[in-house]
Amino acid sequence: MSNEYDLIVIGAGPAGTTAAMAAGKFGKKVLLVDKREAPGGECLFEGCIPSKVLENAANKFAEVKNSKLFHIDMSGNEQIHWEQVIADKTEIVKKRSAAALKAIEAMPNVDFLQGESVFRDAQTIEVAGNKFKFKKALIASGANSFIPNIGGNGLDKVWTNKEIFYNKALPKELLFIGAGAISCELAQMFNKLGVKCTILTRSERILKHISTEAALIVQNQLIQDGVTIEFNVHLEKIDYENSSFALYYEQDGKEVLLTAPNVLMATGRVANVENLGLNKAGVDFDRHGVIVNEYLQSSQSHIYAAGDCINAPKFAHTASYEAGVVVHNMFAPKAMEVDFSKNSWVLFSDPQIAVAGIDEQSAQKFGREIETAVYEYKSDARAQIDKRAEGYLKYIIDKKTQEIIGAEIVSEDASSLAGEASLIVANKMKAMDILKAIHPHPTLTESFGKLAQELFFKQMMQNRRG
Repeated sequence: MSNEYDLIVIGAGPAGTTAAMAAGKFGKKVLLVDKREAPGGECLFEGCIPSKVLENAANKFAEVKNSKLFHIDMSGNEQIHWEQVIADKTEIVKKRSAAALKAIEAMPNVDFLQGESVFRDAQTIEVAGNKFKFKKALIASGANSFIPNIGGNGLDKVWTNKEIFYNKALPKELLFIGAGAISCELAQMFNKLGVKCTILTRSERILKHISTEAALIVQNQLIQDGVTIEFNVHLEKIDYENSSFALYYEQDGKEVLLTAPNVLMATGRVANVENLGLNKAGVDFDRHGVIVNEYLQSSQSHIYAAGDCINAPKFAHTASYEAGVVVHNMFAPKAMEVDFSKNSWVLFSDPQIAVAGIDEQSAQKFGREIETAVYEYKSDARAQIDKRAEGYLKYIIDKKTQEIIGAEIVSEDASSLAGEASLIVANKMKAMDILKAIHPHPTLTESFGKLAQELFFKQMMQNRRG
């Protein structure tokens, strides 16, 4: 292992690993450093991959229990062996991490090192007492669960998304603090397995960063399925005694005490930047993480940052996209600006929510004049066949150009539809462009063509009146 590198990458998650391997393919000498013994980051070990393994098992179990909707009699003693689900999760995570490490080790100019990284100056980091020089660096140190500063002796005993994926016993009762993506996904998952779930939120509804229309569909489904949601909660302290939590909070002017055997804290994320020695490197940062420009450069032009440690959309696929931008800007002759207007994401709730491009709120924030078109799945053949007719597909259209700049999907299978939505937005398609495709029937994907047809005729009528 050398002491000098063209690029040193701190953090081996989706941003760091992608960047390290891409730079290695450019022929650059790269050191990839992570506190874990193998690459993958939180997405692999305690985030999107383990949550989807557990969620998949819960959904299959729910299908068995709800088979009577399709006139199938399975009224026996259905049960799920949770410890085996956890074992499956562990095996999948281990396999994927080992494959990533093997791919790195196959690249002769890329080294992987386990340890904590600390900047000593703007050209040097230290790992386990060893100093390494670099020409360029990428900070991709990720984020951790945010734990609010409240009273009580129970804060150090609450779970976060990390602990929940290693617990081999299925809890009988689980209380969630926060009503964001993590809480809503996990509450629905555990509820399907018979776990009594309660959500406490400061807001008047769940999923405050998602459109009200989409969030309320998921909220109503949660309540309908038996999940308790307490709104307008101002948590004061959490105590722990005799294997039980006592939560004290104020709600609508009243003091409330609620007890629960298990508590999961999901009140947001905070960037992992505090212990990196950024001050010694002259890298500016704030409570949102490393401060970067449109090229993902920090205040030191040769030091970049990407992933959850910057103030940008926090998704694994977005981090990988940022990694590509970073490596391009480091080693290509012409710089590329990061563009989140074509970003996409999926909330794996029930029903799922998918968004590609710019949503209505963002469009209004940026001062873009828009119109919308909506296709309701209650009239869709595939949705009726599946007995899941709730939800919709929505286009957000730029009034001036008639380009579809965003799409929002609420559906049981929104994740499978997100790809086409992403292509529509990325290629700045108009209604007529979508109509050139012939969508198969009966499928949910034909909703893109049906909505485009409605939009096209509407625009034609408006042009005639104009």
